[in-house]
Amino acid sequence: MKKMINNWYNISIYLAGLTALLAIFLPVTEVQKCLLASICMLFLHFFEEFGYPGGFPLLGVKLLLGNNEMDKTKWDCNNLNSMFGNWTFLILVYVFPLLLPNVRFLTLSAMLFLLMEVIMHSIFNLRLKSIYNAGLITAILGLGPIGLYYFIDVFDSKLYNWYDYALAVLWFIIVFIFCFRSNIYWGLGKKDGYILTDQTAFGVTHLTKN
Repeated sequence: MKKMINNWYNISIYLAGLTALLAIFLPVTEVQKCLLASICMLFLHFFEEFGYPGGFPLLGVKLLLGNNEMDKTKWDCNNLNSMFGNWTFLILVYVFPLLLPNVRFLTLSAMLFLLMEVIMHSIFNLRLKSIYNAGLITAILGLGPIGLYYFIDVFDSKLYNWYDYALAVLWFIIVFIFCFRSNIYWGLGKKDGYILTDQTAFGVTHLTKN
């Protein structure tokens, strides 16, 4: 089990492939195709952030937590809570609307968060004064275009009330807090046996500089 957890971002590639096959061969609606495409791209996004080139944990520690500690063993971040946070977020925000299509704000929340990913990674670039950060490519070339396609060609505003938008934003905020700021997340980050590799923690670019 530990071996699987410590390779969760590599497993994400295979899950992306499986999700793509489901989107291609299952008789699904356009909304469901957008959700499946989002799930597929998010799995690839996880690999970019934690697998190759990696380096998102360092980015998160610096920019999201305001911590300049470079010793990864002192971070409350490991493969266990990284897998928990990312995969649980994906399930709650993207799989739930597939299972509950009549709960409209869930789909709206999933699609809005795709655009939030692009905004967040763009802000990371500005703060880092860099042209790249871990996850940027899949955000800009994958998640963003899916979100734009949904809102331009699929989205029907007549189906939504003002409170659907409020619930959509509130939902992904609540899920984000649960997945990445809850006592469960921090507790899992203290478990032994799930240490990040240097590539995952710092990224390929950082390693080649040292």
